Amino acid sequence: MKTIAEKITELGGELAPPASANVVAQLEARLGLPLPTGLSGFLRNHNGSTKETDDSMWRFWPCAEITSFQAYHGENNFTPDNNDLRALDPSASSVTLPGRNLILFSDSLIGAPPYGVFHLPGHRWDGTVFDISNGYLSAASWIEWVAAFIERAEDHSMHSPFH
Repeated sequence: MKTIAEKITELGGELAPPASANVVAQLEARLGLPLPTGLSGFLRNHNGSTKETDDSMWRFWPCAEITSFQAYHGENNFTPDNNDLRALDPSASSVTLPGRNLILFSDSLIGAPPYGVFHLPGHRWDGTVFDISNGYLSAASWIEWVAAFIERAEDHSMHSPFH
């Protein structure tokens, strides 16, 4: 299986050099919470992308641009598409998540959906990745989102696998 770096390079994008531990710590301080392990690891290897990919115009945000849903939209809460969540957990209904815990890290410039990973340790949706434009569940975890990106990023189908 390819790595995310190999996929981005294959699509014509370029990744930035690693973020220093200090830069990642500053981001976590600005967000007021630690980054999920997968996102933190990605940033310690590549501080976002420096050139968008040709095929899908994917852009991975550097630490300086990563933000919360709350800061990005000025809304305290994020309401995901509950049909998607029920596909993972049939008891899910009328879910509202704190917007400060939805960390935005990437977008697709053609379709323009920013993607965010929800991070609140111990919460049942911790680690879930959402397309915040439509509230779609994009993946059940960061690892699954990366695998989906590697598999099918160029066909713009990073929204919910349940649609």
